[in-house]
Formats: sequence, C-alpha cells, structure tokens
Amino acid sequence: MTRILLVDDEQNVLNALRRELGGDYELETFDDPAAALEHCRATQFDLVIADYNMPGLNGIEFLKQFKQIQPDASRILLSGEADINTLIRTVNETHIYRFLSKPWERSELQSNIRQALAHHDAIMENRRQLANSKLASVPARKENEPYQIVMVDSDARLLALKARALAEEGGQANLYDAIQEDLNQRSLSRTFKCEVKSCTTAQEAIAFARSNRCDLVVTAQTLSDMDGIRLLKTMRSEHPNVVLILISSDPDQETMLKAINEAEVQGILSLYWTDSELRNEARRHAWNLHQLRIAAIQALAYRELVGNPLCRK
Repeated sequence: MTRILLVDDEQNVLNALRRELGGDYELETFDDPAAALEHCRATQFDLVIADYNMPGLNGIEFLKQFKQIQPDASRILLSGEADINTLIRTVNETHIYRFLSKPWERSELQSNIRQALAHHDAIMENRRQLANSKLASVPARKENEPYQIVMVDSDARLLALKARALAEEGGQANLYDAIQEDLNQRSLSRTFKCEVKSCTTAQEAIAFARSNRCDLVVTAQTLSDMDGIRLLKTMRSEHPNVVLILISSDPDQETMLKAINEAEVQGILSLYWTDSELRNEARRHAWNLHQLRIAAIQALAYRELVGNPLCRK
C-alpha cells in the first residue's frame, strides 16, 4: 500500500488529515519534525505532507533534509500564512510538487495527492527503465551531450544578458561543480556543457521545443505574446521532464501558486533589473545573473538526482 508521511506540530491537523485520507493509504504521523526525519532514514515513503510553520525546524528546512534522505518521494507543503518569499524559498530549495493552503478543500487535497503519487510512480518507473537499460519514448540527454536551455524574454537586452550568463565557459564550469557537490559526488558526465536557445516570444520557444530536446526553460513572466506561466505549462506538455524556471520582477501570491501547482516549476526568481544609478544597476545585474545560475544549478541537479521522470507524450 502507498505510504504517506504527515508532519505537523498541531495534532488536530494530523487528525484531520487522517480522517481525509484514512483507508486509502498507509499513514504515519509525527508532530516532531526531527523525529520524523530520524524515522524516514529507515522507512521509505511515497509522499510527505509537511506544515510550514513548525517550531524548531520549519517546513522548508524539514523538506530540504527529507529530500536528501529520500529524493524520490513527492513533497507537499501546507501553510496558512505563506508570503511571497516563503513560496520562492520553498520552490527553489526543496522542489516541492505542490503547495496547499490551510484550510484545504477536500477535493483539492485528494486531487493533489493523486497527482503527487503519480509523479512519484513516474520517477520509480524511470529508475526501473534505467536499471534495465531501456530508453524512454523521448530520447534523454546522453553522457557528455550539452544541456539544451531555452531562454525567453521579450526584452532583447535582458535576454542577451541572461543567455550569456548560462552559456559562458566559466558559468558552465561553475554549474558543473555545483551539481557535483549538490549530488554528493554522484558520478555524472566528465564535462558540463550547455547550449542556449534565445527566444523573444513564447511562440518562438514553443516552435523550437516541438522539434528539439529541452532540458531547461527559463522565461520572464511578462512576454509580448503570452504570459510566462502559460508558456511553461505548454513547454511541460511538450517535454514532461523539462526543468522550468520563472522570472518575475514583482510576483504576487496568485502567480506563485499557479507557477507551483499548475506549471510545476522547479525555480522562481524575483528579480528587478533597473536602478536609478548606473553603478547600482551594474551590481544589480551581476547579482541577478548569479541568482539565475544558482537556480539553474539547483533545478538541474535535482533532475539528475531523481533520474529524469519518464517522458510521456
């Protein structure tokens, strides 16, 4: 039977989740996140649902540590008071599959759990395929083959800056080193390479994706022909295993929740690109590009760690 770990410092919340889910799954509940982490070193789970606001070890820190122990398990974060920074940190650092607000709707909870478990099943099936040396229906990246990155922004100047930040030789080396470290020295290809396709419109990016492999898509939220989340959802339908990163200068909570729960992004960046003083603007650009590299590192590293969920077109 499918095993789900429930972690919340409030016993009444754990009891409510048990009532909602009992009978369909094997449930284990903990009101102490540290004890839950110790338990999951010996017991495997298909899904973990954790509260954000827990004393001692909050939901983000708990899920970061849980991910290191059981990277294949799907992760859902619960919160009644999530702000924008919390949502961004949660996506970038823990790669949650879904975010659910308290109080939850029963149908929404059940639907998201089914989808999260299907995602876990896809990861495990991919593990079996790799073990049997079988290939997925869509060719995966081969050893030493460059990562294919699609960068989308209607501002041509910013597009060139961001594309160059990921494509430059130094950036490639930094990304590779960070991925090796993030994967605890897991054996990857001997060199890290990437090729960047720059697109000024969503339609250009979609057309490229329909005839090319895409490992990572980075898009601005505001585009000339389509909003970024809609583009990412389309790219996900074309390449189910693609890594998605959204960039927005002023994201609101609704945008963040759509990015997480609908587009299933692996990274969100809140970046401002303009400044009143040229010197400050140059510094801001340098910091933003550094943040972009880090987001790409974390997202691609996680995809390598779980072995690329199966493509199903």
